Amino acid sequence: MTEVPEYLLERSRQRRIALGVLEDDGSGEGGAAAPAAAASAEAAAAGSSQAQMIAAAKEAALLEVEPEPPADQEWVLAAQTRHRIPIWVLPVLFCLPLWAFVYVKLTEPPPEPITAINEGAATYAVRCASCHVGDGSGSDGGGVGRPLWNGEVLLTFPSLDDAFIEWIAVGSEGIGLGQPYGDPNRPGGAHISGDTGSNMPAFGEVLNDHQLYSVARYVREVIGGEDISDEAVAERDAEWEDRGGGAVTGGSGGGGH
Repeated sequence: MTEVPEYLLERSRQRRIALGVLEDDGSGEGGAAAPAAAASAEAAAAGSSQAQMIAAAKEAALLEVEPEPPADQEWVLAAQTRHRIPIWVLPVLFCLPLWAFVYVKLTEPPPEPITAINEGAATYAVRCASCHVGDGSGSDGGGVGRPLWNGEVLLTFPSLDDAFIEWIAVGSEGIGLGQPYGDPNRPGGAHISGDTGSNMPAFGEVLNDHQLYSVARYVREVIGGEDISDEAVAERDAEWEDRGGGAVTGGSGGGGH
């Protein structure tokens, strides 16, 4: 490559100045370095401007970045990572109460069958114990009714007959105040209706036929201590059932001896 002489370059510069294409900056012969310096300054300015644009773009990008969400609490993480309940468990859980109910019912002991004696005991507790006391001691134990225990009722009514059932059904007024009832030859004399000042109530309208019979049996056989044979017990059980006992109360019948 042929090198251009300096005087030719200077002449070319002067020519361009004369034509008005290039402005004279008074650099003279050293003006050849001026364009290079100007070009270098312009390049530096352009590079600086580009660097500023890149920095501004980066700053704008940083401003648009969404902040990271806070870390989940421990209980949230535990809930997200725990094992899910299988879908087949739902019908099992639904059936558990029913199964528990059936299980309890199957394991419960069967109810005690209703017999003439336990039916009579229940009737006595509700209708008779307030006057004759729970054990039948009556006035001997602080009650207002006659004593029934220690065989007293058996002395008044030696047998389980219609006379005893009638006494329970109609009471003192039904027999007639001042009238004897039961065995007139009772040791110590016959009992007189109303002579104790506490009249026997009438239960015929609140107790049905088999309840009257069963409470009479309970008073005689349990409280009065009546000693009867197994054959007599069987006959009385049959009589109680004939009067409606067992079938009405839902029990299996029997006297409970």
